Amino acid sequence: MDDDRLISKKEVLERMGISYGQLYRWKRKGLIPEAWFTRRSTFTGQETFFPREKIIERIEQIKDMKGDHPLDDLADVITMHVDAKLQVAFDQLKSLKWFDDSILEMCRIDRGRAKPLSIQETLCVAVLSRLRQAARSEELELVRRTLTERLDEALLDRVTEERLQLYLLRKRLSGGGISAEISMVAIAPAKVVFDPDIEQIEAVDLGHVLERIKLDLAKEAEVGSPGGKTDQDTEDEQ
Repeated sequence: MDDDRLISKKEVLERMGISYGQLYRWKRKGLIPEAWFTRRSTFTGQETFFPREKIIERIEQIKDMKGDHPLDDLADVITMHVDAKLQVAFDQLKSLKWFDDSILEMCRIDRGRAKPLSIQETLCVAVLSRLRQAARSEELELVRRTLTERLDEALLDRVTEERLQLYLLRKRLSGGGISAEISMVAIAPAKVVFDPDIEQIEAVDLGHVLERIKLDLAKEAEVGSPGGKTDQDTEDEQ
């Protein structure tokens, strides 16, 4: 992982206004993945680092939601096992505001539909929302087809267990005075190695996206609802 994409534990605690105890309590509860804790050598010795964007986003979500959920319930929201039968009410999805009509059109979802969306459809919306700035229109369609046709229940389980990424790739081919560029989509673990002639345009952490979907939906469901936090949880967070 590139150093500029990392943030030290000390920086996390200072920037997010949390304590060492809170950070490791959330780790024990499964709210922050073990894999995000990375030990690196520094001039002062060994330090713990995290993927910058992921840890900041996750802590912001936990802080936003912990007033409405006991920690154990919040951990269930971020469970590593994805329910392939999970369905998302379209009204809930619309309320998240991280997509627009153009994304729905790409995913071939009717804005007026009453039928709930499958987790595959919801993931398609989220992934295309992240890729649309970097990808060409034909590449977005290739991503949609890959997610729609290849993302079955078995692969969904592997997404979180193996931290699978969706890679958008391009490769230039030439010969006989003719040059062409082809686009490819791959779903593979984070440390996969590609042909050196392949350019990686973008990578989306599918497990992280799934967790974000579940967190956002859970947060939305709690808007206006009484909090479920116990006295013990309140004490733990002090």
